[in-house]
Amino acid sequence: MAEENDEAAMAAMLDLSKKKKKKKKKEKKTEEGGDDGESVLSAVPVEEFDEEDRRANYEYEDLLHRVVKILHDKNPELIEKKRHSMKPPQLMRVGTKKTLWVNFQEICSMMKRPAEHVFQFFMAELGTEGSIDGNHRLVIRGKYVPKYIESLLRKYITEYVTCKMCRSANTELTKDTVSRLFFCSCTGCGSSRSVAPIRSGYHAATRADRRAAKKAMT
Repeated sequence: MAEENDEAAMAAMLDLSKKKKKKKKKEKKTEEGGDDGESVLSAVPVEEFDEEDRRANYEYEDLLHRVVKILHDKNPELIEKKRHSMKPPQLMRVGTKKTLWVNFQEICSMMKRPAEHVFQFFMAELGTEGSIDGNHRLVIRGKYVPKYIESLLRKYITEYVTCKMCRSANTELTKDTVSRLFFCSCTGCGSSRSVAPIRSGYHAATRADRRAAKKAMT
């Protein structure tokens, strides 16, 4: 009788172990699958990145080339830009004390900048006086060589024309009516920045300045 009870208990233990294993297997299946039987990992779009891409140790240049390629494919207008060529200043001597900038208005039109703004910049940088004649040419008091005027022109383009973000020359210069500041807005990338106000540089005292100072003292 005791042996029969032991065999029955052993059979019950075996049945219980089988039930535990079956239940555990069911829980494992529940973890792997969702309510609809689909795998949770199937929602992740892994087809774009294979195992080799994940394990690869890319160099900086390789990643940079890939980013540039993506930008070129998505936005070709940001990569393929037209180069803007600027004509050099054409200067002529007027007498012995003046310099005539012949293509001043043409260069202002190429930069899309008001002639008055460019005029104020050059007068401040040169520290002299000048005027714009009836033919829209700039008359500068003093003797100046083309290379020096060209260097100042490059400085003006860097500060008031070129976009700091994409280095494009397709920009517009606008003045804010409230703050009275000038803003350089890029038509290519859409960035905008405020530009520095034009400040007068060194101004050599002329004979007229000395006469005016003497009259003010008397």
